[in-house]
Amino acid sequence: MGEWVWAGFLAFFVVSLVVGVRLVLLWRRTRQLPELLIGIGVLGIGPVGFGAMMLGAALVAGGASPSAIGVRGVFALGAATVAAGILAKCVFNWQVYRPGSGAARAATWAIGTGLVVLYVHAGVSRGFLPAQPVDVSTVGQSVLQVSALLWGSVEAIRYWRLMRKRTALGLADAVVTNRFLLWSLGAAAAAIGTAIGTAAAWWTGSASLQIPWVVTSSSLHGMTAAIAMWLAFVPPRAYTSWVRRRAAARPASA
Repeated sequence: MGEWVWAGFLAFFVVSLVVGVRLVLLWRRTRQLPELLIGIGVLGIGPVGFGAMMLGAALVAGGASPSAIGVRGVFALGAATVAAGILAKCVFNWQVYRPGSGAARAATWAIGTGLVVLYVHAGVSRGFLPAQPVDVSTVGQSVLQVSALLWGSVEAIRYWRLMRKRTALGLADAVVTNRFLLWSLGAAAAAIGTAIGTAAAWWTGSASLQIPWVVTSSSLHGMTAAIAMWLAFVPPRAYTSWVRRRAAARPASA
């Protein structure tokens, strides 16, 4: 594989870190729950959680004993952070999109409970070390992560359609409306990439990073998610100007 394949992973890591930190810092000023939840979700699933897992793998590759308490602690921290990120995304979906929905509350509680059970299973069965081949807790967490991401993607695209009509009437901001579309695309890309990687690892019995076509797929999906997040939360002025021009040119009946 060419080195370019890893560009998607790097882009996703850097953009997630920048966006996540910016959102948490924004929350410190506004004290608004949505900013905190998105920030935790982006950081947990992305640079903090995934970064901790990669650090653990690097320690083992460098000669550290997998049974060492420090190594297991790094993997445990990574798993806990990823789980926290998934749960934060679910709470965001519930509180922002469907705050009065009993079904959304039940789904959030169910996913949160599942994450705790799977975390305990990973600790008891393998001490949080990566499973090779993937085990029930790995697949289960992946299913919950994909579910949370796709849930958010569907909710965001639904809001985008509603906001698009309001924007055409001058009742909503075009850039904010476009942000829902970008968030939907980014979440969907991350979900699809995760699902493909886990399914391939389960089917082949190999680690996903050892399967060339899966690495390429994950990189492309990561790059897509990174671009969508960047345009949504750190958009260049040229992009926001383009979005507003397109919105202004769109007929009110569109």
